[in-house]
Amino acid sequence: MRLVTLVALVGLTALGWAQAFDFRRDNNCTLNLLGKGPVASPDTVYGFLNSQELASSANNAPTPSNYTQSFKNMKAATQADNYLGFVYLDSYDTNTCASNCTATPGCQGINIFFERDPSKGPSPSCTDPPSTTTIKCTLWGVGVTEKNAVNTGQTSSGFTIAMAGSNGYNNGNATNENGQGSAENTATPSLTIPLSLIFLIMANAIA
Repeated sequence: MRLVTLVALVGLTALGWAQAFDFRRDNNCTLNLLGKGPVASPDTVYGFLNSQELASSANNAPTPSNYTQSFKNMKAATQADNYLGFVYLDSYDTNTCASNCTATPGCQGINIFFERDPSKGPSPSCTDPPSTTTIKCTLWGVGVTEKNAVNTGQTSSGFTIAMAGSNGYNNGNATNENGQGSAENTATPSLTIPLSLIFLIMANAIA
């Protein structure tokens, strides 16, 4: 496992973090970090997004102890406030991802997914290079939900970055982006009884 968590980056969104520190922005056809995930065949965006191997990994992944699953096998990654960094994984290991969250102060949710990245920095002279599949575990200071899993990637010099097999999990401290309650709305609706009905019940009881 290669740890590249940048916990000090408080307040950045996932997109803002990626724009500030994106290793793909060299754009000079140099070799990028090669991931540990399987490369789709054919090596296309369609092949990646429809890979049964990636979907199977997500669908069969265990829920880590003391976490609850909030979404499964999406084709988008979490994008929210309170981004705490990420970890490259050697395998699609939800327990390892969760252990990194547990060890990170303020971490409430995790998003593990496969990402289709360029094996070389794309540029006008190096368009649509072969892909590599990284396995990412992103850490969040808020709960991750299907609603905030909206990062579907981007395209640069003919190469499309995409996400697949995206699962989200929250621990017991998870709050929504407004800092309130649970990441999911699990509150039981209150029951309102009209005052007139109360009076009618009381009248019948007296009679």
